[in-house]
Amino acid sequence: MRPENQFQEMSEKLVKRVIITADDLGIDKNINKGIIESFKNGLLKSTALLMNAPETEEGIQLARQNPGLETGIHLSIVEGMSLRGIHSTITDSLSYFNGEICLIRDWKNFLKKYFLGKIEFRELEEELELQIQQFLRHFTEIHFLNGTQHMHLMPKVWKIVIKLAKKYNVKAIRLPGFARPSKLWLNKRLPFLIPFQLLGERGRADCRKAGIKYPHDVMGMQFSGKTDESKLLLLLQNMHSSTAEIVMHPGYESMILRKNLPWAYSTFDWDSERKAVQSETVKKYIQDNQIKLIHFSEL
Repeated sequence: MRPENQFQEMSEKLVKRVIITADDLGIDKNINKGIIESFKNGLLKSTALLMNAPETEEGIQLARQNPGLETGIHLSIVEGMSLRGIHSTITDSLSYFNGEICLIRDWKNFLKKYFLGKIEFRELEEELELQIQQFLRHFTEIHFLNGTQHMHLMPKVWKIVIKLAKKYNVKAIRLPGFARPSKLWLNKRLPFLIPFQLLGERGRADCRKAGIKYPHDVMGMQFSGKTDESKLLLLLQNMHSSTAEIVMHPGYESMILRKNLPWAYSTFDWDSERKAVQSETVKKYIQDNQIKLIHFSEL
């Protein structure tokens, strides 16, 4: 290899690449507004769209109006209206969205039924496939997918997700894993995060075999719903992988979500996340430290 080419290759390896993703497009008008603003005025490059939420139709329109914002699917395993439209082992007794038949409300209730053997996974596969088919009615391909409250990582759910990902040619999947340890691990959410890191590592072998891509690291789960400017800077400063996804939830205050889904959103600070992803201080840090913002399609 010629010296100048070797130097160029080494320089490229030194550049850190980051995907900043906003989850929950479609869940609420105020969240939709914050996501699009964070794309237009901030560092946001990708967003995960719910296909079974109260403002999904608006989310679809906004995504199509902003083609530079890479749109993937936020598979709703919990939290959302059932597209099957019938009560089953994957639905909740509470109609928390618009009086419709809704999926199990959160990860705690889902895992309780999961470990008690009270979920019929044939029903879940049908539900998730309907969501994917609905997505593909509006978009030509699925650049990436992830799951609500990271439930796509649970082994029996993952079996369905990887099957559907291969069937519908999904390009990339969010998979946490074990990057080099840092002080970010010393977090009160550590007992919750460790199992998902392990499950993410397990899923990577399936993705490699299927030719499905994934970022080397997933960051932001430590501060879910509370990633303000200082925390976003901390994540960037402790990025040890060449490519990482940072999970964000930018938006405007939503009293609807606080009222209807208090178990999920009572402590969320959408405004701080929106301001963080538009912060001039964060923008300058990224510029000064040769960090490149990318899409999943650039993995």
